[in-house]
Amino acid sequence: MVKRWMCRLSCLGLATLFMLALTACNGNNKESTEAQPSATLKASPAAAAAKGTVSIEKLGERRIFVYLPPGYETGKDRYPVVYMNDGRNVFHTGTSSFNKEWLVDQNVDQLVGEGKMEKVIVIAVDAGEGNDRGNEYVPFANDKVPSDGIGAEKFTRFFLDTVIPYADSTYRTIPDRDHRMIIGSSYGGVQAFWMGYHHPETFSMIGAMSLPIWVANGPAYEAWAKESGKPDVKIYLDMGAKEEMGIDPLVDMLMAKGFQYGKDLFYLMDPAGVHDETSWSRRVHNPLILFTGKAAGRPVKLEVSRYLSYTMTGTFHRINPVVTMENGMEYSVPSEASYKVLNPEVGRVEPSGIVTFLKRENLRVEVTYQGLTQSYEMAPAFDLK
Repeated sequence: MVKRWMCRLSCLGLATLFMLALTACNGNNKESTEAQPSATLKASPAAAAAKGTVSIEKLGERRIFVYLPPGYETGKDRYPVVYMNDGRNVFHTGTSSFNKEWLVDQNVDQLVGEGKMEKVIVIAVDAGEGNDRGNEYVPFANDKVPSDGIGAEKFTRFFLDTVIPYADSTYRTIPDRDHRMIIGSSYGGVQAFWMGYHHPETFSMIGAMSLPIWVANGPAYEAWAKESGKPDVKIYLDMGAKEEMGIDPLVDMLMAKGFQYGKDLFYLMDPAGVHDETSWSRRVHNPLILFTGKAAGRPVKLEVSRYLSYTMTGTFHRINPVVTMENGMEYSVPSEASYKVLNPEVGRVEPSGIVTFLKRENLRVEVTYQGLTQSYEMAPAFDLK
């Protein structure tokens, strides 16, 4: 699994070489695109009636993909801005590296139409070509990425000194940190987390999806762990259970630094999630709602699954209660839920959701979170602790 994942990370840049020819054939710097119906969202009359527009522009040699909300051309309002990495994969523009896209334009249109978030501008910055992608996104020297530890700082300065000033001078943005967030996935998630974490004067929120915290053989996690202080940002993290990558150590580390889970720190373990744009499209509503959506309200649904928790001390089976809040946001609450084991002779569940089996029988558990209770039956597992 790790080899397949690393291959995808490196191949992402290579697959984009075909896009250079397509871009060169177009003599204009701006291309209009038309959104198509999303396969991952349920249509609503409000969302279908008002669609934003997406254009592809050039900022120097770099393509940027710009989503403007419905009514932008005829109005005078200013808008918060969602910045994103790997721009070619963000919208339904036919430019993606793997024929899979986040469909962020459609997600935003629907969320706005349903009243779950405010209108926003989305600025998606394209990745470098080939090996340049890893070099720009991973701020640590490592031959396997490959990265030299310098390219990422240069890209961060380009983002802060060129992209954001361009956006603020060209579009009706709300040009302050409270109205900016950065989202990325995979290596792009490493860059988003790194830049947002170190520049809270510029961003108020980070969305890092499928973030490989062990990238470059571990210095990312180690560097974050050594840093003192707590930046004034909200952080949304997530991971797919089928990706077989750890996220729990980063969540624990951030909480040790003073982040409060459910207030300025959230994460989702997606039971069906894999390392691709389809999975990120299915989850991107969470950071978008957290950024400009309504208050969470009360929990309205609780779903329970399991996943392998990769930690500093070993790999464990962990129960994964996922709560859906009134505003539509979803996140995991394994340490916040409570557990009642109905057959304790078979096994036990720690307050963190870590499971230990004593017999080769199904473990039956009642999982409760803020008044919601679900029964869950877990098949035995003895290959791990």
